[in-house]
Amino acid sequence: MRPGSARVRPPRPAAPPATGPAEVRASDPRGSGGERRRASRSLWQACEALLSAAVDRKTLERALAGLRSAFDCDAVVLRARGPSGELEPWQACGDWGIRPGDLRDCLTVPLLRGSERVGTLDLLARRGQHWLPAQLGLVRAASGALGAALGARFELEQLRRQPGRDPATGLPDARSFQERLGEELARVRMHGAPLAVAVVELDRFPALTKRYGTGVARAVLSEAALVLRIALRETDVLARLPGARFGVLLPETEPIAALRVAERLRRTVEEHRFARAGKLGVSAGVSASPRDGLESVELMDRAERALTLAVKAGRRRAVASESARVH
Repeated sequence: MRPGSARVRPPRPAAPPATGPAEVRASDPRGSGGERRRASRSLWQACEALLSAAVDRKTLERALAGLRSAFDCDAVVLRARGPSGELEPWQACGDWGIRPGDLRDCLTVPLLRGSERVGTLDLLARRGQHWLPAQLGLVRAASGALGAALGARFELEQLRRQPGRDPATGLPDARSFQERLGEELARVRMHGAPLAVAVVELDRFPALTKRYGTGVARAVLSEAALVLRIALRETDVLARLPGARFGVLLPETEPIAALRVAERLRRTVEEHRFARAGKLGVSAGVSASPRDGLESVELMDRAERALTLAVKAGRRRAVASESARVH
């Protein structure tokens, strides 16, 4: 069982700064900090494009152009696994034309979700250029974040039509969530390991649906599912609940750590810019077993009550059961 604060996050770029840094290259040691910030901003944009319900090619192209500049190379190509299982070019930026006698360095980095390869990031160096440690560090960060985003997208798209899955998001539906919650609580009763439940809700979702229509609202739910999925561990369970709510099971997670996770999920979704709807507010309620009970009805009731308190307190916050703590 891990300590209350021990959590492992998947690779994720930091939020972009409000203003762009100076024009520097990763190959210039004096500008490595600014270049990393610029690469982080471009990487964030690329991940947002991959997480959107319908991949925004123009946004992805701009993001790859930013990565090309940050990597100081001639060309960047993003390849993704196609329907046949083979890697196919998704988006390219720069001149990839290679002629006989062209000795430029070419770097191909696998994009992985766990041990599964979901794509590659191909980079073509400038003539006479060799990859430097600072550049390779940026490439590793990019491959981790892009692999997580691309892998989550493929996973949910594949599962969308399976029984027990929500067709809008590809996540387990409410019934499957309740079944899994029962299984996890059985482990709690048998082994005494802690379990936490979080209910996450997109704020003012009915107003969004009324303004933009059901098509955009459905796309927002799908996009939110992807954003939440890559912010969780593989062992955590994310499901679609009725309305604009998502259920999260956090095995072996103490109450204090669970509240921190709920706050992180809330901030992660709020920092994401949705394709049509822009930025959204998020509220969350958290309960934990055995503290709040050993039955699924008890845990869900406590988490939903905590969510209600978060909404009444002004939304855009995470609240633990019994109002023990508010973030």
